[in-house]
Amino acid sequence: MKTGGVMGDDLTPEEALRRIGEVDRRTRRPARVAGLLYALLGLATIAYWPIMYLGPAWSQAMAGVAWAALTVMFARHLGRMGIEDREVTWANRFTGPVTVTYLVAVLALFVFGAFFRPDDPDGGWIATLVTLAACASVPPLYAAWRVLRAER
Repeated sequence: MKTGGVMGDDLTPEEALRRIGEVDRRTRRPARVAGLLYALLGLATIAYWPIMYLGPAWSQAMAGVAWAALTVMFARHLGRMGIEDREVTWANRFTGPVTVTYLVAVLALFVFGAFFRPDDPDGGWIATLVTLAACASVPPLYAAWRVLRAER
């Protein structure tokens, strides 16, 4: 029996298990990170919109910078995953249910805040804003749940 590490050589069972473990780690880790990024996007959505419409200028600037950084990090990771993961691909399709639902919810939040914000928001308006932000967080949180629970 040959032992070796060159492709085409016979592998020992231990070497084969080691290589399988390496491939498994290379496949699972990027998908897991993508799932965590979806979860972070969902949670950030809940905080971002109330800060943008209710917070002082310095907190709005910080939220904007954080949102831009999250967007760049998210896009960069998904572009560099190097693997095709069925659940990540499903969640990341531009015309898919997660993306379309999220975009519609965020657009509704924007319209609500930009056009219906009173000069002095009362408790009802603030509660509606927070509720809309929580509803907008559902698509990326659902995507995170699907990606993280998927068997690989």
